[in-house]
Amino acid sequence: MILSDRSLREAIADGRIVIDPFDPACVQPSSIDLKVGNLFRVFRNHTAGVIDVKLDLGKLTELIEIQDDGVFMLHPGEFVLGSTHERVIVPPDLVARIEGKALSIQTPVPTPDGWAELGDLRVGDRVFTDTGHAVRVKDVTEVMLGRPCYELTFSDGSHLVADEAHEWLTTTKRERRTHALPSGRTTGEIAATLKYGREYNHHVHLTRSVLGSDAELPIHPYVLGLWIGDGTSKAAEITTADDEVLDEIRSCGYDVATTTSPLRWRIGGTGHTRDPITGQYARNNSLSSTLRTAGLLGNKHIPTDYLRASVQQRWWLLEGLMDSDGYCGAWGRCEFTTVKEPLAEQVHELVASLGFRPVIAKKPAMLHGVDHGPKYDVTFTPERPVFRVTRKAMRQKSSGRFNRFRAITAVRPVPSVPVRCIEVDHPSGVYLVGRSFVPTHNSSLGRLGLLIHSTAGFIDAGFDGHVTLELSNVASLPITIYPRMKIGQLSFMTMTTPAAEPYGSGAAGSKYQGQRGPTPSRYFENFTLSRETPPPE
Repeated sequence: MILSDRSLREAIADGRIVIDPFDPACVQPSSIDLKVGNLFRVFRNHTAGVIDVKLDLGKLTELIEIQDDGVFMLHPGEFVLGSTHERVIVPPDLVARIEGKALSIQTPVPTPDGWAELGDLRVGDRVFTDTGHAVRVKDVTEVMLGRPCYELTFSDGSHLVADEAHEWLTTTKRERRTHALPSGRTTGEIAATLKYGREYNHHVHLTRSVLGSDAELPIHPYVLGLWIGDGTSKAAEITTADDEVLDEIRSCGYDVATTTSPLRWRIGGTGHTRDPITGQYARNNSLSSTLRTAGLLGNKHIPTDYLRASVQQRWWLLEGLMDSDGYCGAWGRCEFTTVKEPLAEQVHELVASLGFRPVIAKKPAMLHGVDHGPKYDVTFTPERPVFRVTRKAMRQKSSGRFNRFRAITAVRPVPSVPVRCIEVDHPSGVYLVGRSFVPTHNSSLGRLGLLIHSTAGFIDAGFDGHVTLELSNVASLPITIYPRMKIGQLSFMTMTTPAAEPYGSGAAGSKYQGQRGPTPSRYFENFTLSRETPPPE
């Protein structure tokens, strides 16, 4: 169980937990912000040819002290040891941990090739930034366990799970009054300032259209969208009474032919070639054959190639969908309706990838007062025309206010889940997550290229001292580190029982008890104990 802000304050007031010096303003909902000290250990690699862990390598590092008003410069590719400004004492029944900022490893992440889970991403994989460009993942952390986690709910109904220290780019009510730029805020900070009066305080901006490449698509996107909406499931035919729709199909290079039904039209030539022996029709380049080859006949869906095609191709696809099963209400809100939930989710993805804020609503499909099962409405308010058909396009508003944000409407604690961080090769450090393409990033330090870890992993029950930190610059520019700037968040977790031999009680492995400032490795002192003990003869 992770200690809450109330429990943290009580434990500090009772002297069970010591954070010295203690700043009450650093208490978060389930952690305490810690600051970096003014002592750093720099590695002098020229003094040794190899790091042999069974030897005392105390001379491998040099202690550097920075004045309180000075700055430590961490250069690209450099790894140094720092430490917390605060002395930390952990009671015998608690364990502590310092971490960076992370999202659930099951968070879906849009990529140029489709979808991936955050936990599956590797260095070199590509994701999208909020500018729509694809960028490389340049670093990933190990999976972290036991972190305090929260579920964030957005005004479009989407949900994401992140740890308390994960940061989001938001604007607050006060900042919006002065048109200020978004600022990075942790999940914990957002939870503590969720509302401003009766209004939701934090807004997250929408992404631009994600940029795909012109794809070799077997069916024109507009025609595919029309067929998905108004087409016959098992034939290359559509049902329409609108001559404009037929003209648009012809403009895409397809012939339109009448059928036995006055409102049903065949798209493209049949081109049937029949085998005289088997009696079967051979496949050809007709629309019917192309639909069959793509696995679309009897299975209407949007293929992944179309969802990751160029912006123009995806726009044509959306126009086809909206000209068939789309509608525009009196206030300019556009809506696509289907009885197929998977198709609704794909249309939601398509609309979100174009930089809009879609919402899916499940409703009963009523006809003459009879409930025919569920239907799914995908609604959004675009600032660009999404219809080609005149009678529909006339209803869409072309001016006025278009909200380019989603509000955070709830932040609630959830059971801890495995989380991790990624770093992207982009100056902003921003990348998109979730089915709604929500912009996010790690900490303000992480997006600048500074990776922070505690050398101890878990800080044992009974520990007393300054916590040594591993600081790495994975950026291409130097990073300034100022003494007493916030460096990480410390969480405390309860143990099943108090430790029988707390850290520092004389048990093996207590060699860092009482350390001040960054302390080099003393692994060599217990090297023989770390190896498997041979069985007695």
